[in-house]
Amino acid sequence: MVLKPVKMAKILIISITDKKKDVIDHIHEMGIFHIESIEGEKLEELVQDSPPEEFKKITDLLVRFRGMQKFLIPQEVNEKFKFKDQNDLLNKIKEISIDDEISNIRTGLDNIRIRKKQIEDNIETLEMLKNLSVDLKNLNSSHLFNFLGRIDKEFGKNILEDLSKFKNIVIASRTESYFEFLVSGPKEIENNVLETLNKYKVKIYQVPALNMRTDEALKILKNEESVLNLREKELMDRLKELSKNYYGIISAITEELEIESKKYEAYSFLGKTKEVFGLTAWVPERDLERVEKDLVNLTDNKVIFRKIETDEEPPTLLENPKRLKFFEFFVKFYSLPKSLEFDPTVIFGIVFPIFFGLMLGDVGYAIVILLFGLYIKRRIEKPPKRSIMPKPLLNFARSLMSKYSWLQLSRALILGSIFGIIFGIVFNVFFGIPFLPFTVFDPITKVSTLLFITALIGVIYISYGLILGAINHYNFYKYFKGEEKEKHYREMFGRIGWLFVAWGFTIIGLLFLKHMSIIGLSLYPILGWVFLFAGIALLLYGEGYYSLMEIASIVSHILSFTRILGVLLASVILAYVLDEIFLKSLHYGVFLHIVIAFIVLLFGHMTNIVIGIFEPGIQGARLHYVEFFSKFFNGNGRPFSPFTSHRKYTVK
Repeated sequence: MVLKPVKMAKILIISITDKKKDVIDHIHEMGIFHIESIEGEKLEELVQDSPPEEFKKITDLLVRFRGMQKFLIPQEVNEKFKFKDQNDLLNKIKEISIDDEISNIRTGLDNIRIRKKQIEDNIETLEMLKNLSVDLKNLNSSHLFNFLGRIDKEFGKNILEDLSKFKNIVIASRTESYFEFLVSGPKEIENNVLETLNKYKVKIYQVPALNMRTDEALKILKNEESVLNLREKELMDRLKELSKNYYGIISAITEELEIESKKYEAYSFLGKTKEVFGLTAWVPERDLERVEKDLVNLTDNKVIFRKIETDEEPPTLLENPKRLKFFEFFVKFYSLPKSLEFDPTVIFGIVFPIFFGLMLGDVGYAIVILLFGLYIKRRIEKPPKRSIMPKPLLNFARSLMSKYSWLQLSRALILGSIFGIIFGIVFNVFFGIPFLPFTVFDPITKVSTLLFITALIGVIYISYGLILGAINHYNFYKYFKGEEKEKHYREMFGRIGWLFVAWGFTIIGLLFLKHMSIIGLSLYPILGWVFLFAGIALLLYGEGYYSLMEIASIVSHILSFTRILGVLLASVILAYVLDEIFLKSLHYGVFLHIVIAFIVLLFGHMTNIVIGIFEPGIQGARLHYVEFFSKFFNGNGRPFSPFTSHRKYTVK
């Protein structure tokens, strides 16, 4: 049902042990069971179950195949695999005999990469020695130390001065991009020299212990590197071949093992005796009849199926229209609704874009934001091979939000900008300039009217929230028992009290603004005061004396909706001022003035567009999260976690 999460029912299933695996398989494929431990139920004859012996075998196989899948090179898998049962799966597993070859390739590649890194480091060291005109053969002495170092060239002079204080040392150095040097000397002063170098945090390179000339060592290492590259290519070619032949089936086996493992893990939630087993789960109430019929057929009528009467909080399963479902992201960002309360996704999905468009109110800005939203959406759904965005900007965007979050934001911007175009046409504003021969509504000349409209929107929206809040508490009152039941009964009247207070202040406030008497025997003053005092009485009954301290907040929440007007006027007036500056520069005809005015116009409108994304978005969300949701939305629901698995490579 729209505006409400799916209604849940808790069920108890008891059947014979022989049918346990069949039942678990069936409810897993149905994907509508939120299984819970049976320990909480008062069924003393049932003890907690545990996974069977096969579970360890399945988990061991899963570790083995998951490792192979991760090592193989991912391939596009166009076909889906089907395993008749667990025996068929195990038979397919026996046909896979590439473990040793994969292990050898993995070990070979690891060893090659380790050796190549060593060679690269040695080549770098030898190239430095070659540039310093130092022969490696001359450094092969047990009586001498050798420190080959590199540091920023600005420290070179200081290092040479400090090293010159030591006697009996030889220094070779050069300065280009870095200061590179070799210092050699007797072992007796090795530690003192090293202490001096560490003072500058010099990067020290290990000099290879090779009894040959530098050129010869370089040649040998480069030849070895070429041999390793060839061997690495051979191993990678074989890995690609194995991946092409086996990636699909290994991925399918891995997926099926994960599913089987998950089914066995569910045994820990079950209760059992020697002859029977039992489980409890939450399922959508609308599916009860279908579930019972399926289980009766599956177990040959050897099943007890009943609905458990409980006042536990059910898990929450949201179900919203497809085109507005992405707004669940924004509601969950605030909090997941409880199963028994209203789900504000549809309300948010309809009203937020309207508020966004109303605060934007410019066709030109809305078109730019629409194109920006479409660009983000397309980029995420169909990523380009090469990005035109600068890498730092791309990394910054990724640090702010995930791809999924950017996608939901882009969809909201697209919808909001469409309403921005609509309101821009109504206000006749295109980058701050009138573009139609007529204006339906001018927000600048009709500020007082727009102020009244936004305040009225606030009254209506807050009232709607309070009505939803009262209904929520009535539903809680019917569902819960004991003290919880009594609490929600009182809070229901508290919400009605707030509704009366809101309308009492609204009527009295309107009379005051119109310079009409707020005291007298005419209808409106009486109605206003009756609403106000009746509301206060209901508040005292429903929420107690402390609620009176919050009465001012209901007025501030209503008036908070006038921020819609503030954001709109700020955007429209800033755009108008930027256009006026540019047009006046054209009038004076001074070229330099025109150039400066154009730059101001361009950057001014760009800034206003950025503000046009953030301000309507932030303020629109705030009006919902703070002013609207607080009237009815508790949140902190627990998500419905269906006992099922997503199949990518397999079919049942």
